[in-house]
Amino acid sequence: MDNLGFNPYLAFGWSVLAGFIMSMGAGGGGILAGIGHISILGIGDANMIKVVNQILEFVSRIFSVPLYHRQKRLVWPLAISYAAGAPAGAVAGSWLSKNHLSDMNVYRPVFGLLVAAVAARILYEVWWKPRRGRPRETGETPGRMRGERTGEREAVEGSWRESAAPAVSWVNWRRVRVVFRGREFPFSTVLTAAGGFAISFMGAMIGVGGGFLVTPFMATVLLIPMYLVVGTALLALMIPLAASVLAYVAMQVQVNWILVAVEVPGIVVGSILGPALNRYMNEKLLKLYVAGVLFAVGIYYLI
Repeated sequence: MDNLGFNPYLAFGWSVLAGFIMSMGAGGGGILAGIGHISILGIGDANMIKVVNQILEFVSRIFSVPLYHRQKRLVWPLAISYAAGAPAGAVAGSWLSKNHLSDMNVYRPVFGLLVAAVAARILYEVWWKPRRGRPRETGETPGRMRGERTGEREAVEGSWRESAAPAVSWVNWRRVRVVFRGREFPFSTVLTAAGGFAISFMGAMIGVGGGFLVTPFMATVLLIPMYLVVGTALLALMIPLAASVLAYVAMQVQVNWILVAVEVPGIVVGSILGPALNRYMNEKLLKLYVAGVLFAVGIYYLI
């Protein structure tokens, strides 16, 4: 084990945990993988950490995306529109990170800031957002307060078990209308591609997929039902992940392929266990636990 430069048992076990979180689709799995590489395995090469994180996220999606496809939860035009701008952002972010975030003393606090931000977002989604979305005593509903389309989105999410696959009713180079359970959800292809560029730039620069940004972007900015967002976000991120990894490799970043060979099976196990065990777990408590751990680690990296 000393010759490997890392503990293979720790690497495999942590990858199972990271793959489990990745398969949930809400973001944070790549962050967890990065924490393992920095603090659990003690890897000192910042650029290699970024590449391996993204390889593991890509592998996880190979196993999780087909599950969402079988459940008819993928919006292909949305994923394609996102992918139109994502590769350029991923390559630009990789170049900037390779040249300006190679020093671990610089990369660690930046990564810590991202970890703390992701933890804060998870806490908001799980703890504060549901409270803010409750109907007021005056009789106003969340749909009336946030607009008709948001109310429709919540109605769709409440009846997901009876849903059919989303269909496209209108498409051109600027706008697409998706029909889901008799309701239309239009989105701008230009805005989606611009979001793909910006989010992929940020993800590649830090060395993660960017699911923690894609999910709220599609759900809050584009107003796509969350039931469809989770799987679509996983699918959309596969293109920028591949582009970023290829960019890092083209810039001759060294990769420990033995580490990858040990961690990939762990990611596969975690990605299979996630959907299988998710129905038996308290998702809210799990997310609160993960958020607490991430927040503590992020503050530790910052100080």
